[in-house]
Amino acid sequence: MSEDLNENTSLDEDSDVKELERFGYKQQLHRTMGSYTSFSLAFSMITITTTIFTLFAQPFQTIGGAAIWLWIPATVGVLLIGLVYSHLSARLPVTGYAYQWSSRLVSPHFGWFTGWNAMLATFIGSAGIAVAFATVFAPDFWSNPSHQDVELLAAIAIILATAVNVVSIKVASRVNNVGATFELVGTIGLSMALAVGLFFFRHHQGLSILTTIKPTIKGSPVNLTTIGIALLLPVYTLAGWEGSADLAEETRDPRAVAPKAMLRSIVVSGVAAFFVYAVFALAIKGSVSATVNETSANPLVSIFASRFGTFMGDLLQFVAFVAIFSALIANIAVATRTGFSLARDDMIPASKFWRNVNAKTGTPIATVLLVGLVALIVNLLSAGLAARVTAIVAVVVYLTYGSSLLAVLIGIKNGSIPEAPKRYFGLKDSLKPITVVAILWSVIVILYMTLPAVNQVGGEYTVYAEIIGFIWYFALLRGRLNRGEAGPKNLSVDMESDRSL
Repeated sequence: MSEDLNENTSLDEDSDVKELERFGYKQQLHRTMGSYTSFSLAFSMITITTTIFTLFAQPFQTIGGAAIWLWIPATVGVLLIGLVYSHLSARLPVTGYAYQWSSRLVSPHFGWFTGWNAMLATFIGSAGIAVAFATVFAPDFWSNPSHQDVELLAAIAIILATAVNVVSIKVASRVNNVGATFELVGTIGLSMALAVGLFFFRHHQGLSILTTIKPTIKGSPVNLTTIGIALLLPVYTLAGWEGSADLAEETRDPRAVAPKAMLRSIVVSGVAAFFVYAVFALAIKGSVSATVNETSANPLVSIFASRFGTFMGDLLQFVAFVAIFSALIANIAVATRTGFSLARDDMIPASKFWRNVNAKTGTPIATVLLVGLVALIVNLLSAGLAARVTAIVAVVVYLTYGSSLLAVLIGIKNGSIPEAPKRYFGLKDSLKPITVVAILWSVIVILYMTLPAVNQVGGEYTVYAEIIGFIWYFALLRGRLNRGEAGPKNLSVDMESDRSL
């Protein structure tokens, strides 16, 4: 029986290698990821624990407890994008995901700007996760941590997470699997225990907290602008799930695995985050404002410890520690593959150096180190500038979504979207209407991310980042693409597989 399983696995891997060759690439990265690992990666990239631990107070500070319900429309909006991405990942299973898709459905010129934004999001996002990690846990190492202490802890986290990724994707995946499992069982499991306790606790909030429309701190009146800003918390969180598609060349049967992993991670994360937020809000003792705004301790830990004791509060914090660090490992892995894919096609400076893959580990070590270096540089910037740089992450994520969705509409018109066997995920006639609605959702999100006064810094720095991408394109890359010296290989690929159906 074991020999049969090994033989079937070998045949599947051979088929994956042959499919990759149709795109013009040799198998260099090691295919070690299965369905749970792919889901764990996407779930860790979303990392609801990071958001809840660092921004638990945000809903109450914007429009009140009613903001928690915004997780539902946000999850639906993101799921629409996930459906389109799942359709594409089942037909174009190549590392580089959105960059590859946009290049093949429209042109490598268009694909560059999609890839540039995807690379910005993951490279800078690594620094953002590290800073969030350090902000939450610095008080556990220093009684009164300074900004330099937070920077130091973030730098240590970046170095350790980079080292794990250098070793191999197999090691990084195993560590990430543990982190994702901790997050699933720990954060959600402990929240379920708290939910049961609500039937026995005294002095907890009534259901009215979930319908309260009244900010707990002074600010703008509740209107469409403040509702939109409150909506951005779940929107910011529900991103990164596309990492499963980015690691397609390290996944066994990625056309079957990646779509399921992405959709499951979105649904599980959205539902779980709503549940955790609601339960912890209901469990608040006394004044909501005092709990979320006037305590030096982490609000979630304070709420949990007040109900179950200090030990259980520490346990919740340990779960968060593992989950957030795993998110950093996952983000560096995805950033590396995006950079590697662009370098493999000679799309970025010094491509020959960044695309080298270590034969033993199957890891593009130089690119891993580059991601770590960029994260360290962003982390070591002054506090104000670092915050401004990391503010662009969510904007460029949605620019990546928007441009790849637009590529789908163009691909539908031009007939450039390849077919796939029926056993793989597909939207069929629903692809176009879902894509149109997903684009509208993306446009609304981008407007809220950049136009309100509180978000204009992120919009401003995004413009600077886009200018850098345009300068590189017009200075050198455009000529290379026109001469055929850069860009994806085998742009027209018939993906009808000869794999047994």
